[in-house]
Amino acid sequence: MAAAAATQLFGGTPNQIEYAAEMGLEHHLGLTCDPIAGLVQIPCIERNAFAASRALDANTYAILSDGRHRISFDLIVDTMNRTGNDLPRIYRETSEGGLALAKFSCR
Repeated sequence: MAAAAATQLFGGTPNQIEYAAEMGLEHHLGLTCDPIAGLVQIPCIERNAFAASRALDANTYAILSDGRHRISFDLIVDTMNRTGNDLPRIYRETSEGGLALAKFSCR
């Protein structure tokens, strides 16, 4: 939604705004939430910073386009919902899988 907001602020058309929002979500499909050793600082907080940067990139790309795109925002939202439901439970903000099980030391 940050991509859509940025595109509106930069004077984008409704089609460009939708395109930016679609790109912003599309590239996050299937990401797991697996905080390392249960610490949400890694990678969840870092992911937010990268997502903010990508939102601005989606804004730039959408503004430079005519706003036409092949995948609708509604399709991305539906797909994100289905992907989240299909994702094994241990990867859904539970700290039970993925990097959450990693052993590391803080130096």
